[in-house]
Amino acid sequence: MTTWDKIKLGVLGLLVLVIVGGVAWLFINKASPPVVTQIDQAHLTDVATLKKALDIQETEARQLTKELEVAQNKPAQIHYVTLAPTAEQAATNVEKEIKAGTSPANQIPADKTIVTPNVKEQKVDVYRVTLDKARWGVSGLVLAGGNDPVEVGAGVSYHNKDWSGSVGGTSRSRVYVMGTKYF
Repeated sequence: MTTWDKIKLGVLGLLVLVIVGGVAWLFINKASPPVVTQIDQAHLTDVATLKKALDIQETEARQLTKELEVAQNKPAQIHYVTLAPTAEQAATNVEKEIKAGTSPANQIPADKTIVTPNVKEQKVDVYRVTLDKARWGVSGLVLAGGNDPVEVGAGVSYHNKDWSGSVGGTSRSRVYVMGTKYF
């Protein structure tokens, strides 16, 4: 195999790496439809109810209950009026509007939405929740040259919002890492 054949093979491998990385990027960042759940006002502080209704882990449910307690004391970001005879029916109407995409609450991006009727104050509270999920993807390229004593490799990885890249080489029994960058 000539040097030019090795270069062509390396460029082809790099092209495949870029294509695989692009497809992985699209897969990682695809938008999933938000989950809209109606929960009673009394159950907003119940970890088990939130875990089951939103299909999240217990640690996320605990953190969410703390954040919901804080959010209840803050002023709303969006106000709008919906007509219904009771707060429960208003909550059902708001839930349908959010699922249809016609609600002003859809202006706030979120993974999950909690709709809760507040009978005491005759209003409907909507909580938009965005959860940080661990996402990962790894791609790399190694060029090895038959009987050549030196092999060179490069790679890029993505895990939980952290990117890293590295370049390295090996010479018989020794490994040289030329650099790893986390960004």
